[in-house]
Order: sequence, then structure tokens, then C-alpha cells
Amino acid sequence: MRFLRPVLALGFLAIAARPVLAQDRYAAVDVRGGYTYNSGSAGDFLKGQSSFGVGVKVALGTRLHIGMTADWAHHSQKDANGNVVGGPNDPQWNVLHTFLKLSFDAVNTGKVTIAFNGGPGLMFYSPNQVLRDNTGVSSDTHLAFNVGGTLTYWFSDRIGVVLSPQLDFALKKTSGQIFTTGSAMMLPLTAGFQFKI
Repeated sequence: MRFLRPVLALGFLAIAARPVLAQDRYAAVDVRGGYTYNSGSAGDFLKGQSSFGVGVKVALGTRLHIGMTADWAHHSQKDANGNVVGGPNDPQWNVLHTFLKLSFDAVNTGKVTIAFNGGPGLMFYSPNQVLRDNTGVSSDTHLAFNVGGTLTYWFSDRIGVVLSPQLDFALKKTSGQIFTTGSAMMLPLTAGFQFKI
């Protein structure tokens, strides 16, 4: 699974850097699941679907972190009437959201952390075989940027429950396969666990 290599590499670097970090600094990994909504041109073209996400971050200071996140979802393509086919013949786009993010802990009580994040990235759109056969489209990559936040409740020193609402914007690409006339806004809303390492 090639897409996991950068995440694992960053996680390894975080572990290796642990001895040089101060006592109040840490690295963390999160695993999330939820739903990705689509808005604007993305909402007109793609149906919202369940999604899965992972992330890793390293503390640069007591409140500032840098990290990477990835979210995956499979979105059914809507027809001209806004309907989806469904079933085994459903034309879908497999979407991978990847971002390099800076996050800032606006609130950190020890038990509760509220952080705001943002950064640049890429969104990869890959049609399933049904969509390829029906339309001849191919995979597409769009520059993107992200803004969002996380709410974490730490029920132990190293394990917390995290809620992560995000806004991901894929920029239009006139020479592309999808979103050629306007930018697309996709909103992953996920929850899961965060682990300090």
C-alpha cells in the first residue's frame, strides 16, 4: 500500500525525534471514520459517502503542530437529474484527500484540546471500472487546500477521542477530467481515536 509509506515514514520520524522534544511536546497519530459531504459543484456532481481517515502530527511547540492527514471516500456520480445508479453498476469516483497541515491548540486544558488547522495538499480522483468503461475518463489530480478543526477529549494520558470537521477545497482544473469549470468543496466529518506516541 504505497499511500501509507509517507504516513509511516513521518510516524517513524516522530518517534525518532521524541528524545529531543521537550517534556510537554509530543507526536500523535489518529484514526477516524465518518461521512464526507459535498457542496457546490461537488454536491451537484457527487453523492456524499462514508469515509475513513488517518493522520500524524509532531509538536513544534506547546501549541503548534505540523502533520499530514489522508481521508478516503468512494463517491457515486450523479446523473443529469441528480440521481445515482447504485449497486454493482454504480459509477463512482474514489477520492483521496491528502494535506500537509499546521494546527494550533486554541484551548488545551489537559483533558480537552480544541485545535484549528489548515494547509495545502492534493486531492486524487480515480474512476472505478464502471465509470471508465461508460465514459472513458481517467484519474485526475487537483491542487487543494484545507481548513478545519479538531476537538479531542483525553480520557487517559495518551489516548483521546477526536472529532474532526474539515473543509477541503479542490481547485478547478480546466484540462482535467472532473471539476473543470469550478472548484469543489468537500467536507469530511469524522470521529475516532488519537494516540500520543
